[in-house]
Amino acid sequence: MNNVQKAAYELIQEDARFIYAIISIWKSANNISGNYIGMSMPYIGLFADGAEQWGKKIGLNAPSFNPMEKSHYTQLRQSHKLFEKSYDDYYTLLLEKFSESENYFYSIRRLREKILGYFNVGTDLCNEEYCGNTILCSMYTPIKVWGNKNAGLWLKDMSIVAGKLTSHFGCTEFPVYKYDDNLTVKYKDYHFYKCSPLKVNNGFGILLFSILCSINYIIEFIENYFTEEIPQKFKYAYLQYYYLCGFIKELNAKNGTNFSLDDHLYDRNFRNCLAHYGLGQYIREDEIIPDDILKGLTNKAFGKDYFTTKDQLYGMLRTLTEQIKETVLR
Repeated sequence: MNNVQKAAYELIQEDARFIYAIISIWKSANNISGNYIGMSMPYIGLFADGAEQWGKKIGLNAPSFNPMEKSHYTQLRQSHKLFEKSYDDYYTLLLEKFSESENYFYSIRRLREKILGYFNVGTDLCNEEYCGNTILCSMYTPIKVWGNKNAGLWLKDMSIVAGKLTSHFGCTEFPVYKYDDNLTVKYKDYHFYKCSPLKVNNGFGILLFSILCSINYIIEFIENYFTEEIPQKFKYAYLQYYYLCGFIKELNAKNGTNFSLDDHLYDRNFRNCLAHYGLGQYIREDEIIPDDILKGLTNKAFGKDYFTTKDQLYGMLRTLTEQIKETVLR
C-alpha cells in the first residue's frame, strides 16, 4: 500500500476500534444504560459497508457480505444521512415511527396504565443533556422493531459480519478506547405528549428534539464519555453538520423559524472522503500528516489543524443546539 492507502487503512482501524469499544462498554461498564448502541447504528453501517468495499478494491482478503448482508448494510449506512431527506419526507418518517411506538406501547399496557399514562419514548441523558431516543433508533434500523419478535435475532445475525470486519482490521490488537465509567449516562422514559420534556407538544417539537439528540449523541456522549481524542469525535459530528446545513434552511422556510447554522465548513469532497475512506481521490501522499488524528484531512480541506477545525465545528453545532433547547425544552 502507498502512504494514502495506509492512512485510509489506519482510519478504518480506528472506526473498528470504536465499535469494539462500544461493545466493551456494553459488557463491562457499570454507570451507563440506554440507547447508545442503537444511536451508533448509522456509524456501524458506515464502517461495515465502507470497509468491506475498500477491502475489495485494495485486494485484501477481508470478510465480504452475502446478498442479505449487503442489502442490510446498504440501508443501514444510509441512515447516517437522514437529514439529506426533504423536510417533508423526514417529518413523515419521524411521525410514522412515533405512531408505531405509540400504538405498540399502548397495546401492551394495562387499563390503569392506559388511563394514567404509559411510557412510549425512551430518552438518554449524558451530563443531563438529551443524547438519544428510541424514535431515532427505530428510524436508523432497516427493519421494524416494535412488535417484531424476530427483530433481535435478525439484527444479531446481521451483526456477525460487522464483528468479523472489526476483528479483521485489527482492532483487537490495540487497547480499548479509554472511557469514563464514572460519567453517568442514564435512561428515562416519557409518555409523549402527556408527560414529556417538551414545551412544543406536537410533531415539530419531536422533530426538533430528534435533531438535538442526533447532535448531542456526538458532542455530549462521544465527546465526554471517551476520554482520549478519537477521530469519531470529529468525523461523526461533521457528517451530522454537513446534512443539517441544508436541512435547517428548509426547516426554517417551512416553519417560519430562524434557526442558524454557519455553513462555512460545508465541503462535499471532504464529506465524501470521510464517509467512504476515499482518500486517494482527495489527498496526495505528500499532504498526509501521519501523526494527525485525521491524517491531515482538515489541513487539506480548510487550511487548519484538526483541533482548530474541531473547535469551530463544535461551536457551530452547539450554537444550533442552544437555539433548539431554548425553543423546545421546558
